[in-house]
Amino acid sequence: MVSSSAVVDGVTVYNIKDPVTGNYFRLREPEFWLIQQLDGRTSYEEIAERFREKFNLSLTADAVIQFVDRLEKLFFLENTRAEQELSRKSYSAGKGQSLFSRLLFVKIKGFKPGRFLDGLAAVYRPFHNRFWFAVELLIIVFGFGLLVANSRYFYIDLVEIFNIGSLLAVVLSIFIIVTLHEFAHAVVCRYYGGEVREMGFLLLYFQPCFYSDLSDAWLFKKKSHRLAVTWAGPYFQFVLMALAVFVWRVTIVGTFVNDVARIVAVVCGITVLFNFNPLIKLDGYYLLSDWVDIPNLRRKSFAYLGNLLKRKLLGWPIEPYLATKREKKIFLTYAFLAVAYSAFLISYVLVIVARFLVAKAGGWGLLLLFAVLFFTLRPTLAGVMRGFVQHLSYMKRLAKNPKRLAVHVLIVIAAIVLVFAVPFPHRVSGEVSVRPIEEFTLLLNEFGLLERNYRRGGANPENKSSYLQMTSTEMAVLDLVPLVRDGQKVQPGDTLAVLISNQVIQEIIANTALLEKYEGELALLKAPPKKEEIAEAEAQVAAAQASYDQLVREMNRSEELVEKNLASREELEAARSAVQIAGAELTNKKSRLELLKAPPKPEEEAVLQAEIDKQRARVDFLKAQQDAQSITSPIEGMVAADHSDDRVLSVVDSRQIELLAPVSDFDINLVKAEQVVKLKVRSYPERTFIGRVVHIPKGAYSNGGSSHFLVSVVVDNDDELLCKGMTGYAKIEVGKSSLFGLIVRKLASVVRVEFWSWW
Repeated sequence: MVSSSAVVDGVTVYNIKDPVTGNYFRLREPEFWLIQQLDGRTSYEEIAERFREKFNLSLTADAVIQFVDRLEKLFFLENTRAEQELSRKSYSAGKGQSLFSRLLFVKIKGFKPGRFLDGLAAVYRPFHNRFWFAVELLIIVFGFGLLVANSRYFYIDLVEIFNIGSLLAVVLSIFIIVTLHEFAHAVVCRYYGGEVREMGFLLLYFQPCFYSDLSDAWLFKKKSHRLAVTWAGPYFQFVLMALAVFVWRVTIVGTFVNDVARIVAVVCGITVLFNFNPLIKLDGYYLLSDWVDIPNLRRKSFAYLGNLLKRKLLGWPIEPYLATKREKKIFLTYAFLAVAYSAFLISYVLVIVARFLVAKAGGWGLLLLFAVLFFTLRPTLAGVMRGFVQHLSYMKRLAKNPKRLAVHVLIVIAAIVLVFAVPFPHRVSGEVSVRPIEEFTLLLNEFGLLERNYRRGGANPENKSSYLQMTSTEMAVLDLVPLVRDGQKVQPGDTLAVLISNQVIQEIIANTALLEKYEGELALLKAPPKKEEIAEAEAQVAAAQASYDQLVREMNRSEELVEKNLASREELEAARSAVQIAGAELTNKKSRLELLKAPPKPEEEAVLQAEIDKQRARVDFLKAQQDAQSITSPIEGMVAADHSDDRVLSVVDSRQIELLAPVSDFDINLVKAEQVVKLKVRSYPERTFIGRVVHIPKGAYSNGGSSHFLVSVVVDNDDELLCKGMTGYAKIEVGKSSLFGLIVRKLASVVRVEFWSWW
């Protein structure tokens, strides 16, 4: 027997190790003294007499016999019964567990560290002082500072993790880090004089791990030494993570060393956080157990809770669990939290697995899940059945106690009423973001398009946009001058901004001049000829006619002279040419006179009128563009200077806000207009906002294989606490249902439609 004393709550206790079974016991000083008297020779009467003399307490020989019997039941005494029990436990280890449970926890004893651990402890000894502790703390602080400053680079998504290469690197990193983690525990334990009986390997949930037996830490007299042994592993990981962050920071991104340092830092951080959870048996649990000075805290807490439920709830006639007031409070608190956490974790994992299996295999996937659960929980179910049978046997005794029987009947009736008759609120919930009920937005992009968007939500949603092209060349200059500021209240018709475009002004001038030219030509075309022009043309025709007549007479005279051989033939030809020229000139003068007197042709007038209409439309468009350069507000609201997505400014009416609550196609039939909606937002966690359903869309959108309807919810916001962009969680009150109905509906929501087609 190996023992060590300690002081807990001002009382001296003794931690005892059974070197044969490896079990640990905690005894008070009188009990420890009694054990020391059991040498096989001293009678029980003599032991009782010595006890009375030493502690001045009344103790009979029968009480000593009862104490010895209890030690024998714990196989603490050295006799044949203890040896047989030890052999039986060794033979039947693991037989009570299912095959699946044993696969989740495979323990392979590796080696007894012995001299190797002594050598590591000797190397570690010079570093166990305040100077190196300060250096390590400095490294951790700077490492955490770098990690926080560069946190975005240490985010790893699932796609990156499930890459084959990355997955192997992560698994290998976890194995190496956990191995070093366990060696840190073992070295510190050996430093303080504790024995590490064995170290080895675990396959924990198919993850390779390393373990070390640190049970001897319970024999340390100082609590600080026990806590140091437990803290050594996480502390080493903090130092390793800080060093990894340093290496990542000074190496080139993308190199092998940089990638390894990043993975090591991430793995260290995740595993440390996981290890610090005190509700599972990892370092956080052992730190808590050491801190409250209660070994086997989890087992004792569950034992106390089970004993309490059996006695108080089921009425079993069993002895109460022996514990101090302090221990009872700790046991009850820890058991409640551990059970709640385990139930949540198991339920969460089961829901995820069920959705995956049902999505892949439909009803067969659900049956497979039930089969695996039955196969896995077979020992637990067997234990529950044994407890039920035991309860039935106890119920025979309870039947003789009318008061106890009445209490049990009332409990059963209350449970049935609670599950099947009591109405519970039935809610459909989802994450939402806040947006104003009415919004006017002004956007301007690099293509010279000015977009004015108006959106109204609620029962009659409306969304419309208009676009104005302000420039058509790359050299154009476009300036926007806002006339309002962020947070300013405006009324309908108030000017929000002015656009100044040099190209619009220049094009208006140029196109107006061209329009005037076309209009002048048309006016000239339609105007009657002037009298002076006609008189001048008639005079020119008379002159041309006189000249022509004169030339004809001369040509006739030349012909007579040629016949009498008084003139040459060349003179006759010259006279004839002069007549032809004069005739052409006369015809030209007559045509010009006729053109002046004739009205304009309809075809010419129509062509010119078409050009005028086209140019006038162009000028009107440019003037509309110029008028549109003054942007006015169509609604009453508050200005929000939001420059994201090329936004110039927005006017929002936040007297009411709208939420688009995502409702699955499974629940949409429950949602009706005017149903009450409760909203919680991150900005005001202490307050609940009340709204109502105002619009249910006729179409859904698909997201990851599921369909959701964006139900419009309106919430009054008279105090304007809710602002655009706030996020929160909305619950639509769709009615009431029994607890049984809620559970059945929740289970049915994860089952694919194909499953119901079986029926």
